[in-house]
Amino acid sequence: MSLRLETERLLLRPLAPEDVDAYCAMMAHPDAARFLTPDGKPQDRPAAWRGFATLIGHWAIRGYGMFAVVEKDSGDVVGRVGPWMPEGWPGLECGWGIAPERWGRGYAPEAAVAAIRWTFDRFPDLPRIISVIDPRNENSQAVARKIGQEKTGEAFSFWGLSLDIWAVEREAWLARFG
Repeated sequence: MSLRLETERLLLRPLAPEDVDAYCAMMAHPDAARFLTPDGKPQDRPAAWRGFATLIGHWAIRGYGMFAVVEKDSGDVVGRVGPWMPEGWPGLECGWGIAPERWGRGYAPEAAVAAIRWTFDRFPDLPRIISVIDPRNENSQAVARKIGQEKTGEAFSFWGLSLDIWAVEREAWLARFG
């Protein structure tokens, strides 16, 4: 797939088979796994591989999905960000996960803004975009605020957890980020 989004420091492209090692390494890290896995624990390679296959399959089923986040300077895949709505999800979500070694550089909000812009362009009737965030995940809450989202008061039950729904309305987001 030739789809490419660029930001000042990042390249976003659909996840591809060659990204599996970077994804598995991220999911094996305790800090990344804390809020990205069902039990909050690092995943072994077979479990991470299955999750990665789901992300790639989302593109085939829905026609959109998570992008690989590639650091332009190094060429390293440093995470995944993008639109996601598996069966039973409460709405079209922009999700993110950045390798902990790259935390603190602002990659998640930078990539999320590009992914949301692409998503709103692709779906002109989409009234809002959500993010599903564990109430204990302060880092993701900070990213959500930076990309214009607010906690809605709605909850989504998943993996036995009550997760908060953060959202931004299309018009408000476009007014801020264009």
